[in-house]
Amino acid sequence: MSTKKRKVDSECRVFKDEWTWKYFFTAFKDKPLCLICNETIAVYKEYNISRHFISKHKNANYGAMTEDERKQKAEDLRKKLSGQQSIFKKVNSSQKAATHAGYVVAYNIAKSNKALSDGEFVKHCMLKVCDILCPDKTKDFETVSLSRKTVISRIEVIDKNILSQLESRIGQFKFCSITMDESTDINDTAQLLLFIRGVDENFSITEELACMRSLKGTTTGITTDGAQSMTGTKSGFVGIFNQEYPENNVVFLHCVIHQDALCKSALDMKPVLDVVVKLVNAIRSRGLTHRQFREFLDSMQSEYSDLLYYSKVRWLSAGRVFERVWQLKDEIVSFFQEKQWSVECEMLEDTAWLSDFAFFTDLLCHLNKLNVKMQGKNQFIDDIWGHIRSFKLQLVLFADQLAKNDLSHFPRLNSIAPVMKDKLRSYEDSLRRLRGEFERRFQDFSAIEKDLDVFSMPFNVDCETVKPDLQLELIELQCNTQPKQLFLNVPKLEFYKSLSKSSFPNLISHAQKVTAMFASSYICEQVFSTVKLRKSCIRNRLTDEHLTSLLRISASQFEPDFEKILEMQSQFHSSHSPS
Repeated sequence: MSTKKRKVDSECRVFKDEWTWKYFFTAFKDKPLCLICNETIAVYKEYNISRHFISKHKNANYGAMTEDERKQKAEDLRKKLSGQQSIFKKVNSSQKAATHAGYVVAYNIAKSNKALSDGEFVKHCMLKVCDILCPDKTKDFETVSLSRKTVISRIEVIDKNILSQLESRIGQFKFCSITMDESTDINDTAQLLLFIRGVDENFSITEELACMRSLKGTTTGITTDGAQSMTGTKSGFVGIFNQEYPENNVVFLHCVIHQDALCKSALDMKPVLDVVVKLVNAIRSRGLTHRQFREFLDSMQSEYSDLLYYSKVRWLSAGRVFERVWQLKDEIVSFFQEKQWSVECEMLEDTAWLSDFAFFTDLLCHLNKLNVKMQGKNQFIDDIWGHIRSFKLQLVLFADQLAKNDLSHFPRLNSIAPVMKDKLRSYEDSLRRLRGEFERRFQDFSAIEKDLDVFSMPFNVDCETVKPDLQLELIELQCNTQPKQLFLNVPKLEFYKSLSKSSFPNLISHAQKVTAMFASSYICEQVFSTVKLRKSCIRNRLTDEHLTSLLRISASQFEPDFEKILEMQSQFHSSHSPS
């Protein structure tokens, strides 16, 4: 017959206060602890405790003490133990604070796009400041580890924390979109950036770097400018995606800013552009001539101190270079005449060429204004499409006015009037070609124009022209005066947040879908600028993994959860020596 095994925990044993002065024991973490030798006993049982005292400490003069002497000695031993525990907690707390400070510095180094080795410089500065303001705290500052390797490892941990926050947020998205772009780094490695933009049921928008991938081989299909590699029916990105997911409901759009820049290809600017670039290079490519030109501008008290170089890949470059040369054309002529280089500037005195130069300068300034309006993060697609539609109407107005010899919106061309009629007809044709190019390149936006109109002006859209699932809700909305008044007085997102989810579920869902759309890859271009800063000719050994971590931290809207990071860290290591 088997006997049931006893469970000590079920006997409800408790520590008795008299054991402290009788046997010099105290309760510590649910076990009796000897105050003399710091050994613990398995259970709260007087027999076990007394046996430990008698066998190990009775002959050490403790047995000969009176009751009062024992109580005083036990109290002294307990205070000593408490002091040791406090010191341990203080040391551990100090190490935790030093680790926390190290994470904060590493995060700010990554966020500010500083060199990873700057941590040691930061620590050196902190110690110098500490020596002046609080010399007694020097040891605390010395324990903060900011070596390059430590900064890298902490940036990796912060990156994982931010990525986990993003993954958690993605699970709450109602709709999302991605934008991607590809560029090469200093090592000629193609880097593909992919950003995700999503909106939850409360219209909270998240726009974050999802991933970066290094493309070691061929990069077929990764473009955003409407080229065949993007739009091909079989080999392009869209074609490959549609083959893999034939019944998808995905909307594909090309970056509006890239498309806008490419529309300039409809203009025959080469004869003017070549002369302008030649003029700029004639001055800036020679060190002595460049210095003399700047001194000449200074002596003339010119508004500008120099010319600008032309860069084909920069969106605003042509317009800014043209505008600067136009502003300094008189100074350039005087400078070349002073140096007896009249051949270099003869085109600036040619009336026909100057007329073309003035026209294209005015037109490029209009294009640059449009481009700037479309730049920036967190823009709504309907607003950007509104800028495009507005500019197309402006081009029609410009062409009609030029046909009537009205130069109201071309101030530089107007300043050299009268302009020959054949020139005006040529300029009118250029404007109409440019508008045609805008129509051709923005066909994908025209296809969703009605959806954008429903989002941006739901009270003005014709209900019969929209999707059937929106028609009844739009009629009810348009017949209600209170929502209309609210729409006029609050931002669009606030308006859609205020709508009843039970009365307008499809309209709210439609608004969430439009809100989640990227209109451009501007955010990718912005991060590529960070890539050039991070991975340069003097810092080209940065690994792809570390580059991804740095880019995610610098571009993220999330703040690291340092408390969670510290909770997951098993040990806190201090710096053993000042950096």
